[in-house]
Amino acid sequence: MIKFFRSIPNHVKTAFQSLIRHGAMTFSSVSAVMITLTLLMVFILIAGNISNFTVSIEKSLRIHSTIDGSLNEEGIEELQRRVENLDHVVKVTFSSKDEELENYMSSMDEASKKLYETYEGDGNPLLNAFQIEVDAGENMEVVYQKLQNIEGIQDSDYGGDTANLIVKTMDGLRIGGGIFVAALGVLAVFLISNTIKSAIYSRKSEISIMRNVGATNGYIKFPFMIEGMFIGILGAILPILITCFGYRYLYETMNGIFLIPMFQLQTVEPFIWYVSLILLGTGMIVGVMGSFFAVNKYLKWKR
Repeated sequence: MIKFFRSIPNHVKTAFQSLIRHGAMTFSSVSAVMITLTLLMVFILIAGNISNFTVSIEKSLRIHSTIDGSLNEEGIEELQRRVENLDHVVKVTFSSKDEELENYMSSMDEASKKLYETYEGDGNPLLNAFQIEVDAGENMEVVYQKLQNIEGIQDSDYGGDTANLIVKTMDGLRIGGGIFVAALGVLAVFLISNTIKSAIYSRKSEISIMRNVGATNGYIKFPFMIEGMFIGILGAILPILITCFGYRYLYETMNGIFLIPMFQLQTVEPFIWYVSLILLGTGMIVGVMGSFFAVNKYLKWKR
């Protein structure tokens, strides 16, 4: 084991010399890794933001429950505690009937607002209400059904089938995006691995000479594995730079919003660091594994 660790600097030096000596093949391998990881980076950024859009939309979906007008302040407080204790309920916000009227009027034009201003004060026909947030969109229906059985809740609304359709669509996009990124990741591994294998096979005479002069399999493999790791690192540099600077620029240009406020982009940090680590890790691991299997296969064939 001590001998192995002592040999590491020599193997690293050998790997660097091979990268420089076979410059054209190194450039070809790094370019292939770079292009593949750039594609992977783009789709990870897209999938990550689609997932964030889903969370933002689900958070914007709330159950609106009107309160029985006969309840006094103490009764409303007790009712709010009962609602807050329901499973899947995250937050319950009280909205007075004056606030309800104000919210209702906020979406109107000036002429319509003046018409409804006559209802302000004692003439307000609306009821006090609760705005209820749940932990996940798929639990909206469950909470809604429980609210129907609570005395003091006059009526509840959350959008019904439309809200369910939105939740299902967003879940589908999130799952589909994850599957697509996973599939692209597998494709990236395949392409990078084959590129590095081609580079290794082109040097089979070098491996054959080392084998014939008595070098052990481990001694032959290790420099190639380090070489593959460095190819993966070099190939990941440009995609990481694009992620760090490009995504930050995009986020700041769009003020963190894609088209509408409901679609919130992933915050720059720590999102770009997670993506960068994925790209660097993918490049390094695939580089090492591609080199290992390529050399290992050739050594077995040589025997």
